[in-house]
Amino acid sequence: MPTLIFTNAWVSQSAKILFRGSTPPDTAKFRLALANTASLGRTNSLADFISNELLPTNGYARAIANFGSDGSYDTTDQRHELPTISASFSASGGSLQFQTAFLIADSLAVSSKSFTNSNVNATTDRISITAHGFINGDKLVFTADALATLPGGITAGTIYQVASATTDDFQLQPNGGGSTVNITDTGSGTFRARSANGIIVAYAVESSPITVPDGQGYSYQIPLVVLNSGYVTGS
Repeated sequence: MPTLIFTNAWVSQSAKILFRGSTPPDTAKFRLALANTASLGRTNSLADFISNELLPTNGYARAIANFGSDGSYDTTDQRHELPTISASFSASGGSLQFQTAFLIADSLAVSSKSFTNSNVNATTDRISITAHGFINGDKLVFTADALATLPGGITAGTIYQVASATTDDFQLQPNGGGSTVNITDTGSGTFRARSANGIIVAYAVESSPITVPDGQGYSYQIPLVVLNSGYVTGS
């Protein structure tokens, strides 16, 4: 298991929780996700990680990471260790390949939903995805598949929020609210609406890409370490 590195965003959020009384994340909504072979690091944004998350094909899904207790203080290493997070991924119908695993707090179970240009209405600014499951305020990042072009008005790598949602369609607003995003054309090809709720807690980069063959699994055992003389890495 490579070193688990806490993100700047999580360190900042932890300080707000400890010293300003901000509401801690829901412990039932910590999930481990996998990203492709893109080079991701501590300075990358939430949108960067989400844009490179694996697609929900060949059995991939975000793995729930529950915390069983508050952990304990290790007197030898002089650090407080949270319980080990166990998460498993299984390939089905094809192989999975990834290089980065990342932990998301306050996340949704769904990683992404696909749709095509025929699902985009540039007159009403609505995107149709049957039973999409998103609610008003949910955060989304959009990417285009190979040879596709995103609808006009939607920028890749930008976080938007869902507005005016019904069961099967929704509009978009800028992250934080505001006027409805004006969709100027339907684009072309297949797109992905990627769930960007929450905050990236930490990530681990493998030394080389990992391939999980069809029918096999891959597991992570992640001991989180905090309050270790200012260090912000796990092992």
